[in-house]
Amino acid sequence: MASASHTTAARSARALPRVIIVEDELLVAWHLESLTREQNLEVCALVPDGDGAIEQAADLDADLILMDIRLAGRMDGIEAARRIREQRTTPIIFITAHGDPATRARIEQELPGTPVLAKPITADSLKEAIASVMKS
Repeated sequence: MASASHTTAARSARALPRVIIVEDELLVAWHLESLTREQNLEVCALVPDGDGAIEQAADLDADLILMDIRLAGRMDGIEAARRIREQRTTPIIFITAHGDPATRARIEQELPGTPVLAKPITADSLKEAIASVMKS
């Protein structure tokens, strides 16, 4: 009986949109987590690399992914996001310190219309980006 009520509690906890944060710098990830929670979103995973991001996107069925571009490992965030988009339509927001024209052009070519926020991000810029991709 306890497991049935636990399942119900887990389902009702799902009321908050779930976010995966893909960021290899732990202090930045924690800052993003804090800003995300302030937006009434549940952070369901902190992931440091592209392979983990693809795996967690498939396993967790999140409602949003915040993706750094330069990640630990061989795969960058743009490639990870492209692979995630092949499997699902989860909205993605890039958050990067590397918003140079070549990087932005690559994002626009591979994932047209995906928002890019420059680090350090503010609560307001994150809120606006989230609102733009999570129209209910």
